[in-house]
Amino acid sequence: MSENTVYTLSDIVQRLGTATEDEARLELEGFGNDHFIAKGRRIGTPRLVKELARNYGIMADWLATATDQQKECLGFVGADWLRIAAWAGREAEIRHDAMTKGESLAAATKQVRSSTADELMGQVKNARERLYTGLVNVAAGIPAWKARVDGAYATPDTQVPMTDALDAMCVVAEKMLAEPTDGMKIRLARNKLNANSIQKLRDLAAAARVAKREADAVAPAPTVTQSDVDTWDGIALLFFEQFVDAVEDARRVDPAIPAPSIIGLRSLFGRTRKGGKGEAAGAVEETGEEE
Repeated sequence: MSENTVYTLSDIVQRLGTATEDEARLELEGFGNDHFIAKGRRIGTPRLVKELARNYGIMADWLATATDQQKECLGFVGADWLRIAAWAGREAEIRHDAMTKGESLAAATKQVRSSTADELMGQVKNARERLYTGLVNVAAGIPAWKARVDGAYATPDTQVPMTDALDAMCVVAEKMLAEPTDGMKIRLARNKLNANSIQKLRDLAAAARVAKREADAVAPAPTVTQSDVDTWDGIALLFFEQFVDAVEDARRVDPAIPAPSIIGLRSLFGRTRKGGKGEAAGAVEETGEEE
């Protein structure tokens, strides 16, 4: 983690995984849209999103190396909770951007999902080419194996041909691992083809297939309203308030846990939020960064 790292909610969601509205609302059970809207009106989306990305990005990086005791101190703030909180913030950002551009939520969502799908498909295409080159090397001059490799490489007439071709080549690679000649064993190792590397390619193909399906599944929807934006700003802000409280509590036990930064949200954390227990104004990190 670098002090100069610039985090975005889009990157964090891609890293931690997506969530659903049902998951977000279940975490905030008992709160309704009126509460979310009133809270969301207190903050501008760009300022909120910037702070969420900085805090969640730093915490996601830190959690990867945190001890079990440190994770226990944080209570509910773990990778899974962070996944939902970051996704909620990203939903607020998507809606704000859509409203600013006068677009429907569906158009904005489709653009985001299509961008993710296109990026993953590009990775699949590159992986397919690299795997083909490696498998041809492993097959060497053995006609039967070369024919299998060529057959798998051919683009199939399926719904998602690129990912299906990569999967077909993974099947060939697995058969090579199961039935290698002495020379193939050497060439498989040289090409770093093993069960683990092949599974990673299968995972990439599966992720790209899901991303494309989600992009294609976006249905038309009305233009985003200010109430839509305020609702999700409020949801995202409520998650962040929980985050700040939990992290401050944990830091009283272990100061090595990264302090929350609220530099862009001082007005919302200007007084104690927990009836004398908390130290929201004093415990947080003041970075001095200008908005």
